[in-house]
Amino acid sequence: MRASQATIDLLTKYYDAMEENDPERYGAYYADDMTLTFANSPAVTGRESAIAAFSDVLNKVRSLHHDLVNVWEEAGGVVIFESVGTWNLRNGTAISINACSVFTFVDGKFTDQRIYVDNAPVLAALA
Repeated sequence: MRASQATIDLLTKYYDAMEENDPERYGAYYADDMTLTFANSPAVTGRESAIAAFSDVLNKVRSLHHDLVNVWEEAGGVVIFESVGTWNLRNGTAISINACSVFTFVDGKFTDQRIYVDNAPVLAALA
């Protein structure tokens, strides 16, 4: 079923913190033992490891903005959503990429994030 407004608001606030590259704010949404699987990369385990993984990428760009397209919510805190990530590079270039993600929440914290995306155009532009 469609996600509740509270879930959409939580995702929006999370992505606002990410766009501002504020690891303390976006990291506050992570459970201590969360897992993060980003595309074909090996899974990352733990809050600090997830923050480090995102910080590494976000420090290479001016910002990363997310527009939520469709958001569905299932039992057990599972949220599935489509988004468009717009990578704003330091040279002024903007690259938009579609993604689909499956996040699991427990008590307002992400316990698992699975992000299905092909960021090859961004990686090529950053090379």
